[in-house]
Amino acid sequence: MLRIQKVELKVDQLYHQDEMKTPIHLCLGQEAVAAGVCANLGVEDYVFSNHRGHGHYLAKGGDLPRLVAELYCRVTGCSKGRGGSMHLVDTAVSHMGSSSIVGGGIPIATGLGLSIRMKNEDRVSAVFFSDGAAEEGTLYESINFAVLKRLPVIFIYENNQYSVCSHVSARQPWD
Repeated sequence: MLRIQKVELKVDQLYHQDEMKTPIHLCLGQEAVAAGVCANLGVEDYVFSNHRGHGHYLAKGGDLPRLVAELYCRVTGCSKGRGGSMHLVDTAVSHMGSSSIVGGGIPIATGLGLSIRMKNEDRVSAVFFSDGAAEEGTLYESINFAVLKRLPVIFIYENNQYSVCSHVSARQPWD
């Protein structure tokens, strides 16, 4: 948790130098979720992330120099400098990707769960999502399909009370 927090604080500090040419969404305050979940996953278990995915990538065993190189859009990055902050991929640690599309990783993680089931593999597909994705129909369709087919998918909801920049009070009726 502390490693993730230190990295995020440093990224926040360096980002203002305008050398990172990728939009950055930090996961500050959400370090515990990534660390706790990934500490209980095996190397072979898959992870899908979202636009705040630096912590998920590092917690899954992602390489810090490759993450930093990706933030600077360098070919030595985990996504060869093509993904930037919001599209981290590193199959070497079974981090199958993060997505800037709200809820975008959920149906993909569910599909991989189906593949795992069909191949009778001993692994799981875990997907992190947050408030905005919890308001998308794709989440409920995916959960329904995973339950019906008994798929090895773990849906991890990180409630940070924001959908990108919109607080939950601006999106939900609270009385």
